[in-house]
Amino acid sequence: MRFTVIGWNFKNTPIEVRERLALTRDQQIELANRLKESFKLGGIVILSTCNRTEFFLANAEQQLNQIIEMLQKYWNIPDLRESIYILQNLDASRHLFRVASSLDSMVLGEPQILGQLKDTFHCFSEAELTGKLLHPLFTRAFSTAKRVRTETTVASNAVSVSYAAVELAKHIFEDLSKQSVIVIGAGEMAELAVQHLMRSGISQLFVTNRTFTSAAELAEKFQGLAVPFEHLNRHLHQADIVISSTGARNYIITQELVKKCLLNRKGNPMFFIDIAVPRDIDPEINKLHGTFCYDIDDLQTIVSQNQEERKKQSIKAEEIIEEELSKLEIWFRSLSAVPTIRSLRKAFHSTAEEELQKVFRRIKNLPESERKEIEQFVHRLVNKLLHDPSRNLKQLAQEEDSHLHMESIAKLFDLSPAPLGKTTQQQPRLKIIKS
Repeated sequence: MRFTVIGWNFKNTPIEVRERLALTRDQQIELANRLKESFKLGGIVILSTCNRTEFFLANAEQQLNQIIEMLQKYWNIPDLRESIYILQNLDASRHLFRVASSLDSMVLGEPQILGQLKDTFHCFSEAELTGKLLHPLFTRAFSTAKRVRTETTVASNAVSVSYAAVELAKHIFEDLSKQSVIVIGAGEMAELAVQHLMRSGISQLFVTNRTFTSAAELAEKFQGLAVPFEHLNRHLHQADIVISSTGARNYIITQELVKKCLLNRKGNPMFFIDIAVPRDIDPEINKLHGTFCYDIDDLQTIVSQNQEERKKQSIKAEEIIEEELSKLEIWFRSLSAVPTIRSLRKAFHSTAEEELQKVFRRIKNLPESERKEIEQFVHRLVNKLLHDPSRNLKQLAQEEDSHLHMESIAKLFDLSPAPLGKTTQQQPRLKIIKS
């Protein structure tokens, strides 16, 4: 069995093309069924996100050109080959492990990709598309990703401005589930901040924007309350956390406004996060007792430090992946013994069956119950006799000259050459190639 990955991602495929390659879950399953049936694949999983579309294939190496041609026609993109990458066997496995561990992501260590990969695999498994090879491969990829997250801090530090803002808020308040938040603005940065806040379980969300409909849409999306922009001054004192991200040219929140808010808050602190350029919040409010204010430069410094820390941790993560790939190489090698073991078992059971039939022809009027008991006894005996040889063959398959052992067994027992041919010719010994 052989493992192949073909795909297109953010590293070498422009977003205009990636948009055309994006597939819904229904489209993924439908296309996978077509490919599996057309090319008799041993298994297939398709991962489609905003940053990548990848095909994980079993037993596809002899038909890659035809598969790519079919995909070119499917998407009607003649130059699809220009940005394609093709990986096989342990190189393909390394890629899968790195994707699952978020070492191949646009944002190193981001947690979303593992969830996306697990959801995709679950759907393809339920659709009976994964086959015997992909199931253990993906399972090993998930366990490797778990090791990476447990044994390193590659995913522990904030590396986006919006995420860093929320992590800072946690340091100020510890428990965000009791805090109220006002978000000023309804753009992408503001929405990202709201997403991170909602994951932290904030108590109440208010959204305001100069265009009220935009504020209402964002508030409704996250079950918050929309506040007319002209009423911001009335509600500001209710917020423990204020996040602002607008296109205003002047300060929206001034020192005088915050002074009035603090009088109504009875000593409770306020945390301001200004992710706008130009700034929305007067930095002079930092001089007020009970206020904390961070602007985008403060957050960017934190992000840069965290990115460097993630890069350091990624070195350890890569070492973990190589350890797991070494184990996988042993498993891959052991698979080369499977056709020989099957042939050996088939030959022994066939001989046993022939001898049984001879005995039954000589013994007339044997009760059916006794006949079945004898058959079961003989097959159990054959299985028992072959148990240790089968286990030892898998061990021998891990050695450098494993193909010689398989050839010797085939000659010794006069086994059918078909499985052996597949083993020695189509499945050369796999090596780990370290980049």
